Amino acid sequence: MAASHIPSDQPKPPWLDIDPLVAATILNCLPIAVWIVDEQYRLVVANTAYQHTRPTCMPATPEAGDYMLPDDSLPKCRVHWQQQYEHAVQGEHRIFTIDGITYYFQPVTIKRVGKGVLVCTVQDTTLNLAIEAMPDPFSIYTALRNRSGQLIDFQIVAVNSAFCHITGYHRHELIGQRLLDLCPHYHEDGTFTDLQQLLKTGESVQRITTFFDRNGKTRTFEVHAGKFNDGFVASWRDITVQHQLEHRIRQQATLLDQIADAVIATDLNYNITSWNRGAERIYGWSANEVIGKPLGSFLKTQYTNTTMEEAALVLHQTGYWEGEVEQQRRDGQIVPIHSVVVLSRDENGTPTGVVAVNRDISERRHFEQLLMKANQRLEQAIIDARRQAAEILLVNELHDLLQVCHTFAEAADVIAFGLQRLFPRQYGYVMVRQAGTANLTLLAQWGEMNDAPATMTIDQCWALRRGLIHRTCPHESIRCAHIASNKHRCTCCVPLVVQGDIFGLLYIAGEELPRSELIVMTGDTIKLALSNLALRATLREQAIIDPLTGLYNRRYLETSLSRELHRAQREQIPLTVAIIDIDHFKQFNDQYGHDAGDTLLRELAVIFREHLRQSDLACRFGGEEFVLILPGVNRATAQTRLQHLREVVQQRQIIFAGAPLRPVTISIGYFTCENDEIEPHILLQRADAALYAAKRSGRNRVVEFSDLQTLSSNERDE
Repeated sequence: MAASHIPSDQPKPPWLDIDPLVAATILNCLPIAVWIVDEQYRLVVANTAYQHTRPTCMPATPEAGDYMLPDDSLPKCRVHWQQQYEHAVQGEHRIFTIDGITYYFQPVTIKRVGKGVLVCTVQDTTLNLAIEAMPDPFSIYTALRNRSGQLIDFQIVAVNSAFCHITGYHRHELIGQRLLDLCPHYHEDGTFTDLQQLLKTGESVQRITTFFDRNGKTRTFEVHAGKFNDGFVASWRDITVQHQLEHRIRQQATLLDQIADAVIATDLNYNITSWNRGAERIYGWSANEVIGKPLGSFLKTQYTNTTMEEAALVLHQTGYWEGEVEQQRRDGQIVPIHSVVVLSRDENGTPTGVVAVNRDISERRHFEQLLMKANQRLEQAIIDARRQAAEILLVNELHDLLQVCHTFAEAADVIAFGLQRLFPRQYGYVMVRQAGTANLTLLAQWGEMNDAPATMTIDQCWALRRGLIHRTCPHESIRCAHIASNKHRCTCCVPLVVQGDIFGLLYIAGEELPRSELIVMTGDTIKLALSNLALRATLREQAIIDPLTGLYNRRYLETSLSRELHRAQREQIPLTVAIIDIDHFKQFNDQYGHDAGDTLLRELAVIFREHLRQSDLACRFGGEEFVLILPGVNRATAQTRLQHLREVVQQRQIIFAGAPLRPVTISIGYFTCENDEIEPHILLQRADAALYAAKRSGRNRVVEFSDLQTLSSNERDE
């Protein structure tokens, strides 16, 4: 007998933290002897393998509470075992060998008892490797809780090789994974509830549940779980095949309860051992006449699509055969039979006989063709319904995307993408009408063909002329002028009409056309979305554009001035703000009338567009006043540009009602902000002060705020 400590450099196996009071079913999964004793060396629990690999000096069939020490006839051996127990109770990990078998002593804490010792046979390995050798999957889990402390799931802490093999995952992929990822239904089937109760009471759990392996295949397992700290340990026995077989047997039993089929059982030599009433009714022989006799003496069988030898080979290789045969009744009549044949097996899986379930399908044959056609129609209806549901979903997605588009360019991309998904076997395009004209321009196209016209007119399309969908197939109808010549394509033109006005055109072409309902639904979705987009653009423009001059209004000015000022300060560039006023505008209106005054305002807006940069901003401030925002323009450049603008206005000849109007002049006041921290309203105040000075000093001039020498310091800061 030899004893030793575990080497200090040997890492502690992670499996050694298992609660010793885990369910006996889990301990029984181990192929090595495992038992647990308390401080007085009395047995707490021992597994099944103990009977086969126990020390010869130990009790053969101990029960809980028995002393796990050799009897008094072996005092030396008894002392050695007692010493090992004592060392382990004091917290030491011990290994010693007796009778050629090595034993491992692990100190543990036993619930409701106190200190104890877990003993297992090492057999040239540790408990960790022993569990690795378990044939059934084994794993450890810890509880996952939310911030309120409520249990929401379990997380995998450790697994053995069998668990990796059965799931198809590597060990590093499983560690840390949530149980819900493997068992998505364990909340619904009661497993999660049982595990919750396990954490509360400590009582072991045994139940059947399912999970998905790496390939997405559903597997059925019988799980045995025991509490482990704030979690549990579990062994999983794969009963997928058994469960499927039981399910199939239950289905067949239910079927037999509803129909009077023949159920015939034989031994492996095909001597009849069972013959039910269904067999009596179908074949005409009673059970007393056939039991114990060869099946071939009564049933003459003709196989339809195979031979008896081939059927027997399949049966013995797979355990199952199914097919249709022709069999002769007692009265000589030949009846069609649908036969399901399986091998019956004993508890060890050894074949013991054959069971056949035969059904008379004479009546079924009469209606088989009708039923087949009905099934085909039903299948087609289901396919059509699924396709239509998928199409509706795609149309709804197209609608949702179009609703959040801000521009027609965005809408064009969405439409092309959506139509490609809706009509993948067709091609076509969408055109929109230019407001106030009979012209349409290309918005979007999809498909392989690139024959979409860039522009077209309403007269080039029969659908737009008539306001109705216009379909054509080769040699069946007249084609529209905008369609490229291709005699091998069917075409469909859908007018997009909104409130009686033509808004655009949807054109679809291909070897075959989609169903009309889908085309109409898609056209309605596109036209309503585009019309709403156009309406939103119009409303947005009306909100920021002055209707008379087409310049930005005062509301847009207030928003833009703040933005441009922040940008100028961030980029350290100058910003010039100018206020322009038409000199003697009231007299002009009194002399020529307000219509002429409106013409003058519009002409002034035209001048601004002609002589301002794209980055400059011109706004109508109110009445005859305008505001210019000139980013990046310093004081000297602003003076030059504004003087030029004043001269252009003075020299412009304005025509109203066919007659020239007298020349007009403008006064301009401006202020240039150069690296100054200043508020937007101060910019306008200073530009307005400069304008006031320009008008006071004779009008028709440009004045910069810094040139005002007559203002007091208080006036300049206002």
